[in-house]
Amino acid sequence: MVYGGNTTCVQVDIPQSDEVLILDSGTGIRNLGNTINGNGKVRGRIFITHPHWDHIQGFPFFKPIYGSNNQFEIHMPQQEDGGCKEILSGHLTKTFFPVTLEMIDANLKYITQPPEEIEYEGYSMEYMLANHTTNTAIYKLECNGHTIIFCPDNELDPEAIKAGKEYYSRLMSFFEGADILVHDGQYDLESYEGKHGWGHSAWEVVVDFARQANVKNLFITHHDPDSTDRVLADLDEKLQREYAPYFNTIELAKEGTQLLI
Repeated sequence: MVYGGNTTCVQVDIPQSDEVLILDSGTGIRNLGNTINGNGKVRGRIFITHPHWDHIQGFPFFKPIYGSNNQFEIHMPQQEDGGCKEILSGHLTKTFFPVTLEMIDANLKYITQPPEEIEYEGYSMEYMLANHTTNTAIYKLECNGHTIIFCPDNELDPEAIKAGKEYYSRLMSFFEGADILVHDGQYDLESYEGKHGWGHSAWEVVVDFARQANVKNLFITHHDPDSTDRVLADLDEKLQREYAPYFNTIELAKEGTQLLI
């Protein structure tokens, strides 16, 4: 009820833009859609990290896509089974849901996102691929000299990091100096044992990696579904008690959290 509830969705408010900017469309996007009032016309972009269910479940419940005057561009990396439109079309068929893509009223454009940096309205976006079980973007947003990195599904393998694997050197450079890093920390080191290759990280490794990358504000997300609010609250307190000196902010992601930079 405090730390979980909905699957992943983050809104970024760009001051000089009237474009709605959303990262992932998990079930949290339903509540977001209920708060958006564009006076009959909304335009925006949704950057989806990858098409696992918990990152797209909320898409057909996002009310603005049913407004005929609204415009959205949906971005997603190429997948083995196709590009952005092909993947979403496969999920939104009448077998699984009563609404198909063709029945959505808004003007939607589907973009199979390339990794290189692209300029948008008041910000730029690029990504590198995560260590996950399908092609998954780690999005880096740059705006007004600030950097936000959204990495909800990624495995930081401690042995590979220790061995100096080239991927983690590139990732360290990608994270360097980020103002905000939202990073997967589903496990602790004990529960991570036996789950190597599952595509998720132990929070201890995330904290250490973020410290080395000089991240300013760290939010650990993708909490284990078996963790209770009490367990997560205890971990949240531990993070702030033991690691606060190394960050401006360090905490577990919670529904409704806001940060101004």
